[in-house]
Amino acid sequence: MDDELVVHEDDIVAARPMGLLEATQHQEAMQMGLDLSDPEQAEAYRQAQEVALLVKERIRDINPVRVAIAGLILMLMVGLLASSWYWVIPRDDVEVHTVYMQRGGHLVMTELQNDGSRAIHDVVVEVQFLDSEDVLIQSMRIEVDTVKAHSSLAGDDLEMIVLGYTVWDQYTLKISVRYTMFDNSQNLMEVNHVVGTYASEIFVDQVERTTRLF
Repeated sequence: MDDELVVHEDDIVAARPMGLLEATQHQEAMQMGLDLSDPEQAEAYRQAQEVALLVKERIRDINPVRVAIAGLILMLMVGLLASSWYWVIPRDDVEVHTVYMQRGGHLVMTELQNDGSRAIHDVVVEVQFLDSEDVLIQSMRIEVDTVKAHSSLAGDDLEMIVLGYTVWDQYTLKISVRYTMFDNSQNLMEVNHVVGTYASEIFVDQVERTTRLF
């Protein structure tokens, strides 16, 4: 019984008297700023009506389940590409994070992060604490054979506290990193940071990245 009462919109349009249908189209065309007495504008309006009807039919045929499956497949493909870039493609991506704080003196903590997809070798990290005249006050240094991919290097050897020097002066942190990449080439980074103006500061230094596709 309910099915007999369902009338499709297209059936209603088709059942309109021709005069009413033409009047409706003429009114719609006027609202769009078209003149149906002009053959070119009338043809453009007719084509627009055909396109609109085609879009309606396509939307009606869309299956929500298929849309959901297509979206899931697309997400899986994007995830696979991202995973390939992060884990598979040989690339060199090293950052050095350094924290400076004034705690009864000068506290410096450094961490090397290897976010690349390959291990790095013969790693040397050195941090020097210099006064305003570039005179060395204190330094810390660590050397390791290997830092694995997606891992970091930190610890007591990359922490130092400098005592006996006022916190009212400016100082320089000289940070240097040297290591051998996966293709046996050498990479070196040296950077200076002026500290002492603020009670705490964080520095993130990016070593030049390298990607090898072949």
